Amino acid sequence: MTERLLQDGVLAVTPVVVHLCTRCDHMTSTVAHACRACGHQGSRPLTRQMLVWDRSPGTPLLGRDDFHAHRAKQPGHLLTIAQNVPERLILSRTRDHGISLAPLGLDGLVLDPRAGVHIAVLAAARHGAERPVMTLTENAAANVAAYGAPFRRHDGTRLRYALHGRIPYDDAAALQRLCEVHRVSPAQRELFLAWFLPLCSLHLRAGITAAQLPALLKFWRRAHLDRPDTPGSDGLAELRRRIAAGDMRWVMDVTLLSRIIPDYLPTDGFIKEPEGAT
Repeated sequence: MTERLLQDGVLAVTPVVVHLCTRCDHMTSTVAHACRACGHQGSRPLTRQMLVWDRSPGTPLLGRDDFHAHRAKQPGHLLTIAQNVPERLILSRTRDHGISLAPLGLDGLVLDPRAGVHIAVLAAARHGAERPVMTLTENAAANVAAYGAPFRRHDGTRLRYALHGRIPYDDAAALQRLCEVHRVSPAQRELFLAWFLPLCSLHLRAGITAAQLPALLKFWRRAHLDRPDTPGSDGLAELRRRIAAGDMRWVMDVTLLSRIIPDYLPTDGFIKEPEGAT
């Protein structure tokens, strides 16, 4: 992708004055500030070849159609943030890991991770995904969207974003106690943590708090108990319509939710529809 963008003149390799840490040689930025790799305050300027994207003034970096189901309400402040970045973005960095730019003659440099994450999603999409969508928080979108702009389209495939809220997985002990109090089985606990909460995060985009977990677990238990004995197609057409429109409020509809809860979370990450639901 990078080579093609270079050939098309979208990207370029050009000399740029950058600052390197005087202790570890990590590239800090185009301006002098403390090294994020080792914390050292000192830096020195150096002119070296860098991969850059010089966008024309007024080039849109992020639009409403860059979000999955863009007809749904999208945060306008993200569109503003994406526009307020420099017209030149440096896409090569000094990192221990990343997509090496050595084939382009940029030894010791890798593609900026904010661009690389888009390529990773598109690479995964080659395994059968027709409409790849990257899930991320609003803060992450504000940080990576501008750098991913040249990399959201490739070979007829377009990458879009779906915003979600943070899930408080860091309080594992509290989650364990909560499941014990409500007598949640290990299998149900896994579905609650790895299936239901991610769905909730697409609806509660401001983030899920630890205080909300007890109520969400009770709701989940109710939906799990209300599962029909024989899953069918009733209601699934409406569910698909709401998902396609970006309306995630269905997650808190106990009737709809109960119809699609899987029996277990497959290790391959793909959950099949209930029998008779197609």
